[in-house]
Order: sequence, then C-alpha cells, then structure tokens
Amino acid sequence: MLYGVALSALAAASAWLLEASLAACGRARRHAWTTGIVVSLSLPLAAVLFPRPLSEPLVIADAVQRGVASPAGIASDFVPVAAKPWFGGVSLDHVALTGWIIASSALLAFYLLSLARLARQSRRSPKTAIGSAWVTVTPDVGPAVFGWFHPHVVFPRWLLTAPGVTQEIAFRHEHLLARDPQVLTTATLLFALFPWNAPLLWMLRRLRFAMEVDCDARVVRGGVDPAVYGEALLYVSQRQAVAPATSIALIERPSQLERRINIMFASPRKYPVLVAGLGLVLAASCLFAATNVDAPARAGMSAPLKPAPTPMKLGGIFEQLLASKFPGLLEQEVDGTPVVVVLINEDLSIARAEKFISPEPMEQVHTSKATFAMLGLDEDSVPYVGNMGMRSPHDPNKRMLMVFTERATPGVPFVSRVAADTRAVDRAIFDRYFPAAAKGGVPAGENLWVLLNRAGNVLRSGEEPIDPPRWNRMLESRFSGIRTEGLTVTPITDGAGKPLQDRGGKNLQLHSVWLAPDSPLPTGD
Repeated sequence: MLYGVALSALAAASAWLLEASLAACGRARRHAWTTGIVVSLSLPLAAVLFPRPLSEPLVIADAVQRGVASPAGIASDFVPVAAKPWFGGVSLDHVALTGWIIASSALLAFYLLSLARLARQSRRSPKTAIGSAWVTVTPDVGPAVFGWFHPHVVFPRWLLTAPGVTQEIAFRHEHLLARDPQVLTTATLLFALFPWNAPLLWMLRRLRFAMEVDCDARVVRGGVDPAVYGEALLYVSQRQAVAPATSIALIERPSQLERRINIMFASPRKYPVLVAGLGLVLAASCLFAATNVDAPARAGMSAPLKPAPTPMKLGGIFEQLLASKFPGLLEQEVDGTPVVVVLINEDLSIARAEKFISPEPMEQVHTSKATFAMLGLDEDSVPYVGNMGMRSPHDPNKRMLMVFTERATPGVPFVSRVAADTRAVDRAIFDRYFPAAAKGGVPAGENLWVLLNRAGNVLRSGEEPIDPPRWNRMLESRFSGIRTEGLTVTPITDGAGKPLQDRGGKNLQLHSVWLAPDSPLPTGD
C-alpha cells in the first residue's frame, strides 16, 4: 500500500507538470490527469504480476518443514514464514486488508446506488427541448451530464425559467462529445478500489476540475462571449443545485468557480514553448523516478529456504576413520593438503577410503566425480561430491580435506542418508532467481551460483563460467568483508526428477555457498 501511494505521488507530480505544459500550449488539460491515474495504477499492478526476485534476506520467524521425508527422516523441502507486524494480538496486515475491503465496498455501494438512483429518476422524469436537443428535467439535480452507454444532459426545473442564453450555455457546456462521463465514472470507480490512496483522490479531483476548464474553453472557442459565459456560471452556482458524485456538472464551489473564470480571462503565457518544454522535461523526470522505485519483494510462503549442511553426523564418522585407518595423518608435516576419499554405505559405515597428498592449498584443491576413480568407481555411479575440511585440535594450521560420496543402487532413485534431499528447493531457487535461464536455457559452460546466509535465504545469485572449487574465494573477493563456510554442488531437476541440461548437453548444477556464522552481509551487487 505504501509503495502504491509513493508511485501515485510521483505520478501526481508528473501530471501536475504535464497539465502546466498542456495549458501553456492551449491543449486539453484532462489528458494529463488521465495519464497520471493510469500510471499510478499500472505500475503497482505490474509489480504484482511481475515481482522482482529477492536480493536481500528475508526476516525469518520460523522454518517449516514440509514434503515427503527421505527414509532417513530428512525433510525434502524447507519454506520460510516471514515475520509480520502485530498489534494487540492482531496482524496489521489483516487489519489493513479488512479496512480496505470495508472502505472499498462502502464507496462502491455509494457510487453505484447514486448512479442507479439518478438513472431511475432520469427514466421517470419528463424531457424537454433546448433548441434542437432534448434534456431530462428533474426537480433539483443538475445541470449535469451522466451515463456510460448513453450519456444525456440533466436540467433542474428552475433552469427552465432562466434566460434563454443561460439555458443554451448550460447545455453547450455539457461534455457529451468529449466522453467525459465515461472517463470520470471509470476513474471514480477505480478510486473506490483503492480508497487509501490519497494522491489518487487528489488526481481524481484535479481531473474533474480539468474537465470543466476544458469544457469552458470549448464553449468560449465556439463563439460565446466570456463575460456572458461567466455570468451564466454565477447564475447557476447561486441556485445551490445538486450534482451527483459520478456526474460532470456546471456547478462548482465558489473557489473553484473563481479559478475557472480567472483561467478564461487570463492572458496567454509568455514563451509558451519554453514553459511547455520545461514542464515536459520535469514531468518525464517524475515518471522516470516512478518507474525506478523498487517494488517491495514479495516474501511469501513460496520463497525457497536452503539451510546450510550440517557436518555433525559425518564429523564423528571421519574421526573414527582417521584413527583406525590413517592414524597421525592430520598431524603430519606435508607439503600440500592431505586428502581422504571416502565411499559411505547406506548405514553410514565406511565402504572404502583412500588418501593422497595434493600440492595445492586446501581452498584450491579440485575435486570432482573423477576423484573417486581411486576407489574403483566410475563417474556415472557417483551421485554427488561432498567436501569437508578438518583441522588439527593441536595445530590449527594443519588441515586436511575429506572428499566423500554415498553408495548408489543402480536403477533406484538416489536418496541421501547424509544430507537433505534439496532437489525441490534447488528447483525452486532455479525458477525464482534464474527466470531467464529457466525460460531460455543456460549457455554451455555457464555455472549457476547462489550465496546464502546461515538461515538459508538467498542473498545474491549469478551465472558465470567459474570452476566450482573457486566459488568461495571468488565470492569473498567480490563482496569485500564476507566470510564463507560451506559449498554444495547439487543437480537441478524437473518436476519428475529428471536432470535439466544446459545448451551443451551437460547436466545443470547449482553451486550453493553459505556465509560463515559470524560473517557480515554482502554489500553492493
């Protein structure tokens, strides 16, 4: 709602400047306000239909696990519940929505009943000729024009006793040719749908006044003397006539009537082209500002949440493996990084394990499915590649890398016993944060990455041809000050679980990097 008000305020400022430009050139003023109303309503509607991806973390109140859990009891999907403001035990969103519905219903009922009453009274009222045209005569309504499909002029009975020139001017003033009744009725009903939008109400009032000024100009251009026309306006205004809310009327408040008369007798502006040009430039600036106001991200139940992997289960298993098969490996002085490659059984026992020394620092060690060839596994039988760093409790500078995967059964869909099945979450992240890729495909060689906080909210995302082991270092250098901890590379599948592929025929993978628990949030793009 606040976003809609902000956009309407900018649209109203643009319409006010545009009206000044049109007035300087002697053009119809109402077009400025119809444009402002359309812009103020269309931009929020576009934000709803095409919501922007989240680029900042959501405020999480709770994490709800849903979906079918794996046999190991690990939930297959996580969805955040956004924290909402409450007042006195009642959600402010609920209060605002309820008030919105009540106010809109009341205004719509008022306007529709007013139209129905005027239509019924018009059908029952007699008709009389004013020159060659017919008008509807009512006891006290008018002069005005109303109606959508067949607009017609309504005269109060007392106007029939006015001088003939006043009756003719009153009829010529009405707005049948400009289709003003249809425009005003539409704008009025639109405001009833958004009664909290104060700038929209102001534009509606300005639109009604601009219609009257435009009609005054048409009558004067038609040959009516401005002095005679002004006297007719004063004559009608002194009779305290009634103008329905959804009609266009000759009647105005004294201040508005004075402004209309002053406009009629005003001298032409000096340098109209310069004034019009300046107004158009400023109006365009306001419109540009309105289109560049960021729409609020919609933090609903569909926002994907991907919690960081928990190493606690594997930590104890790997400690036992090192103690039994590779004693002292973590404490050795080596030139490089010790790497242990592990295959895990379905019951989380160790099936096979081998070691090697990589000459690279741990952050630069490259691992892939081919790494498991030393265990006798071909790449097709490796469901995923997991990495876990371990540090010596005696010397923090001594570190090693555990590279692991699980045993997969041929012909049976793989379900991890170690980590959560995140396929549904990864697919939701892919659809939400990579809409162009989801629609048009991913170029060959491009990799998809997301940076998440510890709660699992996507903070940043990108698509780049970078080697997976360098993701952490790349993001830490790009977003100065952050510290990352954890990286998973998971396949992106469709709804049936079939892997998606890039344009080169390679299976798509999502590279997920998590911030360290004490890391600041990233700044910049």
